[in-house]
Amino acid sequence: MTKENPKMANMFTGAQEAEADPDRHVMEEAILATVARHGLEAQKLWHGFADLAWSRSDFAAIAAALWEGIVEGVAADLVIIKGKLKAAGAKVEDAVLAGILDGSKVKDVSVAEAYIGIMDKQDRFHRADEMVMDLTAAVKKAKDTGGDVDAAVAGLLKDAFSLAQRKKLVKEYQVEADGISAFLVDLADRRADGRAFKGLDCGFNHINHILNGLTEGLFILAGAPSCGKTTLAKQIADHVAEVEKVPVLFWSFEQSQEELRIKSLARLASVDSRLIWKGRSDADTWAKVEKAAEYYRQGEGRYLTIIEAGREDTLDRIRGAAVMAKHKAGDKPILLVLDYLQIIPAGKDAPEDTRARIDWNLSELRRLSRDLKSPVLVISSMNREGYKEPKKETKNRRPSLVSLKESGGIEYSADAVICLWRDKDESKRLTENNHRLTVRVEALVLKNRNGETGSKVMTDFTPAWSLFTEGNKEDLGYDAAQGE
Repeated sequence: MTKENPKMANMFTGAQEAEADPDRHVMEEAILATVARHGLEAQKLWHGFADLAWSRSDFAAIAAALWEGIVEGVAADLVIIKGKLKAAGAKVEDAVLAGILDGSKVKDVSVAEAYIGIMDKQDRFHRADEMVMDLTAAVKKAKDTGGDVDAAVAGLLKDAFSLAQRKKLVKEYQVEADGISAFLVDLADRRADGRAFKGLDCGFNHINHILNGLTEGLFILAGAPSCGKTTLAKQIADHVAEVEKVPVLFWSFEQSQEELRIKSLARLASVDSRLIWKGRSDADTWAKVEKAAEYYRQGEGRYLTIIEAGREDTLDRIRGAAVMAKHKAGDKPILLVLDYLQIIPAGKDAPEDTRARIDWNLSELRRLSRDLKSPVLVISSMNREGYKEPKKETKNRRPSLVSLKESGGIEYSADAVICLWRDKDESKRLTENNHRLTVRVEALVLKNRNGETGSKVMTDFTPAWSLFTEGNKEDLGYDAAQGE
């Protein structure tokens, strides 16, 4: 006997329970109660929920209030939902609302999900019945008025497609002839806005030029340890939040909020981050830190969210938070930053094998970028071969796409790959400037699906200040695929 799959068994049990209790009002109450209890965490409850046809106006009003709360990221309690209902001018009896929110009708998420599926199916059949009645009425009218049969049939066929589309029974896909006009308007707007690139401004002119800004897509920032990957990602996140004024979500699976905040304060105040962390700064230095903190609070801090990520922060949870941030931003793109790829927890549907899990996460992240029409910046480690001291026979080797750790999927899934590289010989010629150590770091563009390739951007990295400054752009000088 084969071992039972717990996930499939749970879904089957949920569907059975849903089928055993098909009463419309019972299902509606259960869905509303479960969404009120679990809606912020359970993304799978969102699919179809906002589009359900509720049998009662008070249920529809409660559903609208709950959905508004999900978009805002606000938990559903009696006071908040009452306030939203009052603002909408909806009439809902206190007893009805209390019955939804008191927890007595809450079901398992899988059961509520099954109920949503059953209701959606019922709604589609209902709309199909309405379409048949509309067509029957049209036939009767043609018959009563003595119309031509062929003309009536032709008219009915035309009306059938129109009705089916209007009642959301079929989806009509747009041909290019209809879509190109709107696309041309978009291109004209892009041309007229005066920007030198399409995507979000990352704060580095050469990188903006090479990538066309941070556009919709999956961007990988790789590098060996101590090259400043997290520092550069945080500097980019800060700049996008401050200049573009759109939501930026930074998921950190290693460093704490404190560490990331200190990076920003050190950069803004031009103060050694170790002094801030130890609390050993003098009065003048502390005044700089306070001024930087106020600038941070009034600027990027209004749009930037740092999440100290843990085992529970799978891509399902990340998607949920990102969808809510996108709703808040309207149609504007947002920026997601994940630090880092190799330790993002596996979701329930992800394979157990490490390499397969990373590839699966890459596919999901690219899909998330497409769905949000926003850039996703992911930090990735490299395998040891990519940064250890080169052997004599490979002394000219540089980082390549094969240097990326534990995943062949990066080469295919990523829209752009930038690798940070410190040359061993160059590291011996570190410069001292006002007691600050500055290191030359090359940003190597190993892949760029939609733009210029074969380039590297020279940067100066000051670790104490958590600061990257941009230098010249040069040719890469070697094969990005092989590293030679």
